[in-house]
Amino acid sequence: MKKKYISFLFAACLLGTMPSCSDWLDVTQNIEKDADKMFDNYSGFKGALTGCYSDLTKRDLYGTRMTMSTVDALASLWYFDMSVDYYDYIKENYYLRNHDYSQTMSQSIFESIYSNMYNAVLEVNRVIQAFQEGKGLVISDAKSRAVVEGEAYGLRAFLHLDILRLFGQVPVEASIQVKLPYAEVTSFEQSLTYYTFDEYVSKLKEDIERAKSLLKENDPVGQYTLLELNQVGTKDSDVTLDDDFMSYRQYRMNYWAVRALEARMYLYLGDKAKAHDVALEVINAKTASGKDVVELSSFQDYGQATHKVYSSPSECLFSLHFANLHDISVPLLYGKPEVEGETNAGVVSAQRNLVMSTTWKDDLFVGCDPNDVREDIWSDTKDSQNHEYPTISKYYVEEDSPGIIPLLRLSEMYLIAMEGATTLEEVNTLYSKYMVSKNVSRSDYFKSFDELKIELPKEYRREFFAEGQMFYFYKRNKTQRLWSNESMSMDEGLYIIPNPDTDF
Repeated sequence: MKKKYISFLFAACLLGTMPSCSDWLDVTQNIEKDADKMFDNYSGFKGALTGCYSDLTKRDLYGTRMTMSTVDALASLWYFDMSVDYYDYIKENYYLRNHDYSQTMSQSIFESIYSNMYNAVLEVNRVIQAFQEGKGLVISDAKSRAVVEGEAYGLRAFLHLDILRLFGQVPVEASIQVKLPYAEVTSFEQSLTYYTFDEYVSKLKEDIERAKSLLKENDPVGQYTLLELNQVGTKDSDVTLDDDFMSYRQYRMNYWAVRALEARMYLYLGDKAKAHDVALEVINAKTASGKDVVELSSFQDYGQATHKVYSSPSECLFSLHFANLHDISVPLLYGKPEVEGETNAGVVSAQRNLVMSTTWKDDLFVGCDPNDVREDIWSDTKDSQNHEYPTISKYYVEEDSPGIIPLLRLSEMYLIAMEGATTLEEVNTLYSKYMVSKNVSRSDYFKSFDELKIELPKEYRREFFAEGQMFYFYKRNKTQRLWSNESMSMDEGLYIIPNPDTDF
C-alpha cells in the first residue's frame, strides 16, 4: 500500500501537480494512514483519478515509449546506421526496429512497459473498487459522481486495449494463441486471471459499455464543445460550471474519447462496419446547441503565425498535458522547427536523437500535394559533420513551456470511417474534408477500393508518426513487409511482443 502511494506522489512531483514537492518526505510519513481515507471525500476521488492520469505520463508509458520511441521503432519508422556508436537509449530502438527480442535491452523495455501498464491499471481499479463499495456517494452531485466513475472505466479500457494490441495475438485469423490478464484487482498481492483473446475482448467491451452508460447523459461534452470547456474561467468564456473538475475534458476520458476508443477497438478486431458507424458518430458529434464538439485542426494548429503547434491539440479527443514537454522531447527527437534566417546545422546527432533519412522523408510525402501542411512537421537538420537528418517537430516546445501528447484524435476517426465505408462516394467525401484540414482541396481522390488500400498505410505514417499507432496498423493487417525495412519479412510471431510473465 505504502509503496503504491509513494509512486503516485513522486509522479505528481514530476508533473508539477503538487504545490510543494520539497514536502514530499513529510507527506509520505502519513501515506499508509491516509490511504484508507482517500475516498472519504470528493477531493480524495479527484486526487486518485488525477494520479491515474499522471501514471500515463511516465516515460515507460505514453511519455515516450508508447508514443515517440519503442512502438514506432517496432514499426521500423526510425532510421539507423550501425556504423554510428549510438547511445543506449537510441540503440535499443535499433534492436526493436529489427525485431530482435532476444536482446537483454529489448526484454528490459518490454518488462518495464508491461509492469507499468498493469501498475496504472491497478491504480484505476482502486477508484473503481471505491465506487463498487459505495464510497462514491461522498460525491454529492450525481452527474459529477457518474463522470468520475465513467472516466475510470474508460481509462481501464484504454490501457487494456493497448496491452492487447502490444502483447496479444494478432486479432484476426491467429494461429498463435496468447492469454493475457484483464486486471480487476487492486494490488500485486492478488493473483491475476488470464483470459483467452475472446474472453479478454468481452471484458474490454464491458468496460467500454459501462463507461459509455455513465458518461453519456452526465459528461459536460453533451452541453459544450471541448474548446469551450478548455476556456472555463477565462475572459473568453461565458460558460460556468458548478464543478470545475468537469472542465478541460480533452485531458480526460470524456464521453467522445470513449466512443473514439470504441471505434479504434472495433477496427483492430476486424469489425470495420461497427468501427465505421462509431467513428461517424464521433465525427458528427454535436452539443445540445448544435455545435461541433471538436473539429479537424491541422491547418488551424500548424498555420499560426507564431508558436506553431504540430501535435494537433485542437482536434484531440484525449491527450496528456506536460508542464515541460521540452525536457522529454528535445533530448530524444530534437525537432526544432526551421526558422528563416536561422540554421539548425550542427545541433542534431544520430548518436543521441531519433531521426529520419532524407530519402525516407521524401518517400513519406511522395505524391502529396505541395501544400500539405504535414511536411512542416519535419525539419531538415544537420549534424556537426554536415550530414542531413530530418527531425520531427511534433513535440517541440521551448524550454519551460507546456505541451501535449495526443492519444486519440479526430483524424483517426476519419481514417477509420474511410476504411469501413462501403461506397467510394463516402470515402472521397470523408477524405476530401480530412485533407482540407491539411490545407489540400480536392474531391476526386480514389477511383477504386484498391487505391484506398494502398493509400491508407501512407496516411497513417504521415499522420501518426511518433504517436505509436503504425505498429498496430501493421499488426492487424499482418503486413509482411514494413515500410523502410522491406528486406525483413514479418511473421505472425514477430507481431506478438514477448510477455514478461510467460515468455522470458
